[in-house]
Amino acid sequence: MDYKIKSGDTLSALAKRFNTDVDSLVKANPNITNKDLIYADANLNIPGSKDEFQAQGVAKGPDLTGGTQGAQSSQAVGDVPPGQVGDWIKQAMDILKANGVPTDKMNPQDIAKIIEHESSGNPNAINLWDSNAQKGTPSIGLMQTIQPTFDAYKLPGHDNIRNPVDNIIAGVRYSIERYGSVSNVPGIQGLNSGSGYVGY
Repeated sequence: MDYKIKSGDTLSALAKRFNTDVDSLVKANPNITNKDLIYADANLNIPGSKDEFQAQGVAKGPDLTGGTQGAQSSQAVGDVPPGQVGDWIKQAMDILKANGVPTDKMNPQDIAKIIEHESSGNPNAINLWDSNAQKGTPSIGLMQTIQPTFDAYKLPGHDNIRNPVDNIIAGVRYSIERYGSVSNVPGIQGLNSGSGYVGY
């Protein structure tokens, strides 16, 4: 996975964020000759990230493949990506759809892009260094929600911020409420325009 370095980033903070170490980042980025000097707007290769966002040692969420699903009028834009994160996205979308969220407001490919940039597909990711963390509300989980936002947008019975499906549900509901759809999140708009991802 590539990450666009932002002003204020350090290799040690990025290593912690992406669950790796500084030496692995340097090894994966031969253009870095001084591990104490990186440049904003440069791309950083994050080692060990896979397109499928395979998370290790994480219990799979509930199996929601049953029920009535064929006769819905609105369709999600794009296919659900393969792999574990794709499975979690599908489960969350099924729950959201059952709770009245229109599927055309939650593009699974865009949800996957947010997850890729926010947590690299790690449901246990926690950001302990940004302004939210300094205020005592670190960003947690696949979509890096803070606890107050998670609590405001979770659905009943989906109360665990570290549960991948619960985190996606809250993150998607927040995105739709604030931006109108997942596809309108500034980071997705930035990727589509070529200016790069920004957090939401």
